[in-house]
Amino acid sequence: MDWKTLPGFEEKFARITIKPHNTFGGKVVEVLYGAQDENGNPVQPKEVGVDGCGRWFGVESDGEYTMYEWTHPACDGGNTEYGTELEGNALEAMENDVRAKLALCRKAEEVTRNSDSTEEKIAEVRAEWDALKNWNTPKEKEYAERFENAMSSFTARLEKFRANAEEKAKLAEEAEALAVSTEWKKTQEAFRNLQDEWQEIGSAGDQDDALWEKFSAARKQFNDARRSYFDNLDEMRGKAEEAKKKLIEEAGAVLAGVKNWKQAGDKMNELMDSWKAAGSSGRDKDDDLWAQFNGIRREFFEKRQAFFDERNELRKKAIEAKKALIAKAQEIVDEKNFSREVTEKMKELDKEWKAAGNAGKDENDKLWDAFKAVKEVFWSAKHEDSLNRFREIIERKQNSIKTIRAEVDRLGEQEFETEDYSKIRSIQTRIEEKKQTIEKLQAEIKDLEAKIAE
Repeated sequence: MDWKTLPGFEEKFARITIKPHNTFGGKVVEVLYGAQDENGNPVQPKEVGVDGCGRWFGVESDGEYTMYEWTHPACDGGNTEYGTELEGNALEAMENDVRAKLALCRKAEEVTRNSDSTEEKIAEVRAEWDALKNWNTPKEKEYAERFENAMSSFTARLEKFRANAEEKAKLAEEAEALAVSTEWKKTQEAFRNLQDEWQEIGSAGDQDDALWEKFSAARKQFNDARRSYFDNLDEMRGKAEEAKKKLIEEAGAVLAGVKNWKQAGDKMNELMDSWKAAGSSGRDKDDDLWAQFNGIRREFFEKRQAFFDERNELRKKAIEAKKALIAKAQEIVDEKNFSREVTEKMKELDKEWKAAGNAGKDENDKLWDAFKAVKEVFWSAKHEDSLNRFREIIERKQNSIKTIRAEVDRLGEQEFETEDYSKIRSIQTRIEEKKQTIEKLQAEIKDLEAKIAE
């Protein structure tokens, strides 16, 4: 609110005080106005509460006015308004906040310079800054830029620490991998190179000590093992020799007793790993022991290769044979002949399939599915053909029953028409025989219907 727009303000009678304020970089403005004499005429104000004048008090920053406290003149009611929730303490609170921000700038700069500072500490400083009210003064803008510069400086340094920590973590992992090496000279040189790289990287911040401890522990593990090795070299070489002789025996047993080439190959690989871990038995013995062990391994792998080559060849033949059987089965299906002779041919294909050999699990499954599908077509068609033949037989038998019943009816008429007892007995005998024939045909029809229903 610009004090020049105050109701009843007349500049020629007002007493205006404008003072620069170094703390916040703006100006403090006090305007006394609205004083009147006993006749109600405007006069120069003297003091609030004495001659009825009002008081407007606030600040100016970058040409913008902010009212902190406004006591209306007596002629306008004399009531007091406040521009902030802090009422009469606004200026003091603003000064305190601006000073606090300056202090936080210095604190942030100090924290970011300290190599022991953490993200948590920076977050605390940031929280303190965010908790302060923004009065939008020139100094606050200046301090905000200064504060953010300090924060950015720490962020950049933190990113550098993180990058350094990643590099040192990799070096520590390399050191741990080297710690178990028994190539003493080569590994010792590698550790020197790693340490040179470590020193060139620079600080990793609060992770430095932990990473260095990890690196040093790996180096110490290697150095202890190296020292122990050379202190006990003769004993270790003797143990390595015994271990390698045992591995040669085990490799020979694997070669001699192969039942499953895959399992035997896995075992041979395990023995090779054990050989590498056995250590050196000395140059003069190592070469001879290796020649024995590796000779067994070469013989094993040659025999294994020959086995798989032969197996693959047999599988190829089995595949070709089974494809041919599928083709034969398809030919039988296409003939649509379901005689006993053709049916036996189809059954014979199953025996030939079993005799064709193993085509490998994946190929076996695919070929068997194809073979089975063709056979199912044949057996389904044969079944349907049998059903049709049963239905035809049933129909013929039913027609026979109708014919015989008609004959029974005619014989019954003949029996009724004659009085000759011998003829009657002959007719009755014939009727009984035909009824038995009908019962037999009905039983046969029932059996055929049961087969159809299965």
